[in-house]
Formats: sequence, structure tokens, C-alpha cells
Amino acid sequence: MSESVEVKEGYYDKLGSIHCGVVKGFKINCGPEQLKVLEDGDEHVFDMTGVTVKRNGDEVSFSQQ
Repeated sequence: MSESVEVKEGYYDKLGSIHCGVVKGFKINCGPEQLKVLEDGDEHVFDMTGVTVKRNGDEVSFSQQ
């Protein structure tokens, strides 16, 4: 079963026990890993947490399987 949350710039949410946030400038943070800047349409997988993040305009979607 996969979980997902959608977060807007300047906000955060939790995906299970993992904190996922979107800092100003669309710098993405997920758990203890480094910030990753995402452009519109980009996708990234955080290795430590296994969380996939996708940016679609102002919406950023975090998901984990």
C-alpha cells in the first residue's frame, strides 16, 4: 500500500513518520537528507527514505510504497 501527501511551498506534512517539506524556492526536504531543488515537472527519489517527490506547478507530491 502506498501513502502520499501533497504540500505547497512554505509548508510541510508527514508521510508516516517522515517529515516532508517545501522550503521557499521549491527546495524539497524529506527526512534527514539534503535539500533538493525541483523545477516544474521534475521528479526525485530520496535514497535514505525511499520517498519519491514530484513537482507539478505549485503542488509537490510525496509518495512512499
